[in-house]
Amino acid sequence: MRIIYLDQPTYLPDNFVREMEKLGEFEVYYDRPDATTAALRLSKADIAIVEWTRLRELAFGKLQRLKHIALVMTGYDLVDIEAAGAAGISVSNCPTYSAQAVAEHVFALLLAVNRRIIHADRLVRQGESHVYGPFLAGELAGRTLGLIGTGRIGQAVARIARGFRMQVIGANRSGRAVPGVETADIHEVMRRSDVVSLHVPFHAKTKGMITSELLSLMKKTALLINTSRGGLVDEEALFTLLQDGKIAGAGLDDLAQVTGNPLYKLDNVVFTPGTAWYTGTARETNMKELLGNIRAYVSGMPLNIVNEDFLTSKRPESE
Repeated sequence: MRIIYLDQPTYLPDNFVREMEKLGEFEVYYDRPDATTAALRLSKADIAIVEWTRLRELAFGKLQRLKHIALVMTGYDLVDIEAAGAAGISVSNCPTYSAQAVAEHVFALLLAVNRRIIHADRLVRQGESHVYGPFLAGELAGRTLGLIGTGRIGQAVARIARGFRMQVIGANRSGRAVPGVETADIHEVMRRSDVVSLHVPFHAKTKGMITSELLSLMKKTALLINTSRGGLVDEEALFTLLQDGKIAGAGLDDLAQVTGNPLYKLDNVVFTPGTAWYTGTARETNMKELLGNIRAYVSGMPLNIVNEDFLTSKRPESE
């Protein structure tokens, strides 16, 4: 059994390496490979841990040895899971490790936008004190938080929101009821909410799902918080609505357009660089969840498989 870590680990504790070595030959690569290099590495592995590398155009059928891809993160948009499944390659993700960390980050962004913390900090550093005019804010108590997606992270956000005495409504694909969250359709969530927070996975069916039409339903006083993928949102429409004062502000942890995004020009937006998940606790839990996924696959009882519906065959174990 040969297991590889395909690309530049963010965090790789010694105990994780030791546990991998118990399962078979384990090799770690500390770069971010191009497509050709990635394909070559994958062709020589039974299991691959993937963190950064886009595998959407990969010819999975040519990877005769590879049987399983273990994604480090919750999202699985890096991989064409349908094509991998058609080639008999299962793909797992880590769905639980970051729920609390991301939920807390939602409120870090929300409070930073609502109370204009970045602007306030800048003024104090310039020698200003007791400046009130630009910083009139609304309190969260009694306001409505709308969740687009009510899975683990959305539910963690709802628990924190109730601590602020907010009302919580939410939309999900199935329309299922979630404790403590009033079920509503996505249009109602966008119309009624004082804060809209996005918690859905990014893939072909959700790309651009927060359309110009949906954004235009938001209150002029409302805030948009996105700790999911930037590609969920029509960023051009968001920019126009924020610039024109038709949405009050936004807190964004990810962007579809990183270079030269016009949103950077706006002072009613707060950005973070994809760090919503990044706490010490989440980092350790991530490694435990990843290790659990790989152990489960090796034992023949795989966990957290995201392409089970597309798997057409089970590849035999390599010697």
